[in-house]
Amino acid sequence: MSQLAPLETFDCEGDSASIGIRWEKWKRGLEIYLSATNIDKPVKRRATLLHVGGLALQDIFYNIPGALAEETDDNNVYNIAIQKLDEFFNPKQNRYYEKHLFRSIKQESDESFDKFLVRLRQQSAKCKFSSEEEQIIDQIIEKCLSSELRKKLLTLGDSVTLDKVISEANAFESIERQLSNFKSNTIVNRIDNKSSKPIPPACTRCGSPNHKADSTNCPAVNRPCKKCGFIGHFQALCRTRASKRKNKQYNHIPAKRTKTQDKNTTKNSESPNTKSSEIDYIFNVDEDSVVDCKIGGVNVEVLIDSGSKHNIINDETWSHLKQNKVAVTNQVKSPNKTFMAYGSKEPLTVLGAFDANITVGTENQTATFYVVKHGSRNLLGKDTAIALNVLRIGLGINTLEAKVFPKFKGVELEITIDDSVKPVSQPYRRIPIPLETKVNAKIDELVK
Repeated sequence: MSQLAPLETFDCEGDSASIGIRWEKWKRGLEIYLSATNIDKPVKRRATLLHVGGLALQDIFYNIPGALAEETDDNNVYNIAIQKLDEFFNPKQNRYYEKHLFRSIKQESDESFDKFLVRLRQQSAKCKFSSEEEQIIDQIIEKCLSSELRKKLLTLGDSVTLDKVISEANAFESIERQLSNFKSNTIVNRIDNKSSKPIPPACTRCGSPNHKADSTNCPAVNRPCKKCGFIGHFQALCRTRASKRKNKQYNHIPAKRTKTQDKNTTKNSESPNTKSSEIDYIFNVDEDSVVDCKIGGVNVEVLIDSGSKHNIINDETWSHLKQNKVAVTNQVKSPNKTFMAYGSKEPLTVLGAFDANITVGTENQTATFYVVKHGSRNLLGKDTAIALNVLRIGLGINTLEAKVFPKFKGVELEITIDDSVKPVSQPYRRIPIPLETKVNAKIDELVK
């Protein structure tokens, strides 16, 4: 039999309102561990409890009066220890307040039925209902998210049981998910017979549908194009021929604008047809630098950023992911992270974070993504890019294996040298200290 994995140390810190629930879950795992390892003597069971519980649990136990009982024929020292710890972690509760908390539980918009049911079961255990199953059924029917599911459960009548409700709810949720995927596939594969030409924007300078090109409120009136260098339009709408462009690489300082123009620029920048990269002049990146990947099963375009350790997506991409039922875990709202864009004095607004699988080609990794407000690009951090084999850094990038060079015996090579060229003695250049060991090892290898 393979050795069992050690039980996790019980966490005695954290929210006092949830410590009782965490103690019950940990105690349940302890009972399974004791049963699997055939520890049946009360003294050994108590010793195992204190050992796997950790130092924090031991400090609590030895400070509870009567918890460390002596073993006698009438005393079960393990049951006494569990009873004392139960009294410590589960203090006397007000069942009327617990019932109020139970009645306030409702299914959230992004919450599955299984998680909703678990929250109801955990809270109902504290309420001491005479008919717990009936109360859970009432709460499911009243607080479930879907009105269609509520209608279906009401048609079951008075003979409904909790098992029947769970079965119907899981089946309904599965059908809704399948229908959602079916609709999305139908939209993607549909061919529009009317017209395949895109509708041109109202303004041919900035792309906004809210005004025409001759409007004085257009944000592109005094802005130079980063593609051709001429003033009056954005790069995305540039139609200047290559022969007439001022510069291929055009760096500029935005022209000074009045308060009225800045106000109109802010208003027009919120238009869905206006690209934020044309308004927020941070840096210019070629389109060839992006890669296509799948985050949580949804196609997303990201830019490899070797100068960042973290993966960043903007709020628009996050909305796109949610609309396509992205699979994520460990969602955190307003994480304790601060990001600063290059050349900016104000930190970016971090809306949240989550973990998800990211796939590029045949490579697949689990990574953490941070959602920032009004971000201009989705950035793939250095660590994740290296793990996905889309970024290589170091001395071995251009290394060629020795086996690719065939060996020829009896062949003499002549190296042609121009004797008219005067030799130049180059000064010694110091090698960085972290690379000295690797360089010396490589020199020794080449000498051999």
